[in-house]
Amino acid sequence: MSPTPPGAYRPAADHWGTFTKLSKRLPEGSVAVVDRTVARLHPGLIPALEARNPRAILQLVGGERAKNFETLQKVLAGGLTLPRSGTLVAVGGGTIGDVATVAAHLLKRGVRLVQVPTTLLAAVDSSLGGKGAVDMSVRGAVVKNPVGVFHYADETWICPELYTSLSEVQLREGAIEAWKMAVCLDGDLFRRYSRKPPPLQRLVKDARRLKENVCAQDPYEQTGLRRVLNFGHTFGHVLEGLSRFKLSHGDAVGLGMLCALDVGRLLGVTPQDVAIQVEEALNRGLGILGRDRIAALCKRAALKDVTTLLAADKKAGKAGELRMVLLSAIGAFDIKDVTENDWRTLWPAWTRGILP
Repeated sequence: MSPTPPGAYRPAADHWGTFTKLSKRLPEGSVAVVDRTVARLHPGLIPALEARNPRAILQLVGGERAKNFETLQKVLAGGLTLPRSGTLVAVGGGTIGDVATVAAHLLKRGVRLVQVPTTLLAAVDSSLGGKGAVDMSVRGAVVKNPVGVFHYADETWICPELYTSLSEVQLREGAIEAWKMAVCLDGDLFRRYSRKPPPLQRLVKDARRLKENVCAQDPYEQTGLRRVLNFGHTFGHVLEGLSRFKLSHGDAVGLGMLCALDVGRLLGVTPQDVAIQVEEALNRGLGILGRDRIAALCKRAALKDVTTLLAADKKAGKAGELRMVLLSAIGAFDIKDVTENDWRTLWPAWTRGILP
């Protein structure tokens, strides 16, 4: 049997355990890309990697500002000596994983990739599904993820001890992405979450199962099924950009879900009672940021900047219409084209922080 070509879909291969134990799986002579803050908070991490005689250990500052061509070039330079059969291991949150995924795809036209998510957000979402991307500046505004690749990880290490150093905000934003998948894909699961939020390890396993089921059926976002994972992301990315990335990605998605519920009601896709029930569950079970935060960001934004960010969205249609995931019921969704006139209708309410 021929080996799987670089970038091809691979089923998730999750390994749970301590980092010290799982690091023994790493082939000698690999290259590691590590979030510097994670290395500081978990002193045993670097020695465990050094024990595998790596070619290089690149410590980077994580966060959205790391997702640029300059950081990508640093990783590529550090991995130049890797052979085609070599391994790049990414130890960090979503931004480190994103840059490393692009680098793994480009180095020698594709090397092995091991993901080690160190945030709950990366564990439930970005480390699974093969997507990596970097940001670009367009007319002075930062556009998220317009340049990227599909490069599925050979394996993923889930190390719960790495999540013990996460802040309340980091735990919340990871949980938001997990609840997002449940509300779109598994109504019974979302209702259970609404009654009693799950423990962390259960949340990770549920979210990865739901996302893997979607990616297996639509590994390259060609059939449309995988678009469900973008629920809350269209306006979430806009709000994230308007905040100049001071708003975390997970919190932005939480606010973006509220915007999507509003759009769904406007277009007659989302029933009123469903929108109310979901918003209440997100507020009560997750403590998402409120509509006042949407208002604070929208009030100081020029509509032309919002239009620029939306026009650059990779989910936009040929005529510039937005392809948005909207709830038709709890556990069910529809994908609709949303015109500029549609979302502009909601803008006054968003700038006032009220329900349209």
